[in-house]
Amino acid sequence: MKLICIGDSIMQFNSRLTYPQTGWVQLLDRFFKRSVKIVNFARNGRSTKSFIAEGRFKGALAVCQKGDFALIQFAHNDEKSADPARYTSPEKGGEFRKNLSFFIDEFIRAGTLPILLTPVARRMFNEDGTAKNSHGDYPQAIIEVAAEKNIPLVDMTKLTMEFLEQTGPENSKQFYMNFESGLYENFAEGKSDNSHLRPEGAFKICTMFEKGMLSIKDNWPSYSALFDSLVAVSGDDTDGIDIDDEKSVW
Repeated sequence: MKLICIGDSIMQFNSRLTYPQTGWVQLLDRFFKRSVKIVNFARNGRSTKSFIAEGRFKGALAVCQKGDFALIQFAHNDEKSADPARYTSPEKGGEFRKNLSFFIDEFIRAGTLPILLTPVARRMFNEDGTAKNSHGDYPQAIIEVAAEKNIPLVDMTKLTMEFLEQTGPENSKQFYMNFESGLYENFAEGKSDNSHLRPEGAFKICTMFEKGMLSIKDNWPSYSALFDSLVAVSGDDTDGIDIDDEKSVW
């Protein structure tokens, strides 16, 4: 069974050259039995539009087989209205929704069952300390497309905004690429990036994804093979679960 992931830099695999930046899918295999092969097609800077235009979605489809599953998570770059090569409108009838529907239809045609994810929240706060929705109408558009196409949805925007509010403006820096100088060789001058994740953040996003998946698993029996492959389904005791305990993170 393969879990095919398409999206942008929040998902993308990062080499040591950009450490500590970590796409959350890099750590996702820790949350599944080793029988699930995670294939990550996510790439930095891509929107639904550019992902299709560059042939990246065609590449993802080429590895699909019946019995596989797919995660779809976009919005960060679809929002860039100044860039016609990437921007898509989230309005009803807009290109963003059409592209998501295209992904869904093509995956299903290939025998691969898709799951839609709303985007990970940026580390942004209102003056009263509440988390700010920096993604505008895109999360709601994703929610509505999932309902229209009758496929599962994990609302990562909601989960990450709740996490940010619980963690607070200062403590939440440790999960994002927001740090002072002198900590990392690749970014010796420091970084003030509130979108991309460090390893701690990628791990937290994986735990939220797992939580979201477990909350919907009883509603989607056709996805049971994927839900049953989550390590957490068997609780904290992993005795007897076939996980890759020899794998290193990097």
